[in-house]
Amino acid sequence: MLLFVKMSLLLLWTLMSLCVPAKTSPEQTKTVEFNVKPGGVVHTFSEGIREYECTFTYASQGGTNEQWLMSVGLSEDDKLFSCSVWRPQGKSYLFFTQFKAELKGAKIEYANAFET
Repeated sequence: MLLFVKMSLLLLWTLMSLCVPAKTSPEQTKTVEFNVKPGGVVHTFSEGIREYECTFTYASQGGTNEQWLMSVGLSEDDKLFSCSVWRPQGKSYLFFTQFKAELKGAKIEYANAFET
């Protein structure tokens, strides 16, 4: 629980399921930029491929808006879906008061969060 509260310098890398193999077509991988906004208000960002969707819900304080990325991928056999959320510049000046990553259409086999 402490990890979810102490997120002042956060590099969140959330992997749902297993990693998508390197051999995927453009229709099976997407990386999308989104704006993380401070102010303590709950925000949601979602991206998906076919019937699978990844949703990142968060509230943050401090700093200013930051550009973050969400990558979603689907294996060639359509059996493994992955979702990653991170800040490409590395360290964040935002303090996340809460966050949650959810998947629709898939069962979570593996999830991890890293703080830097």
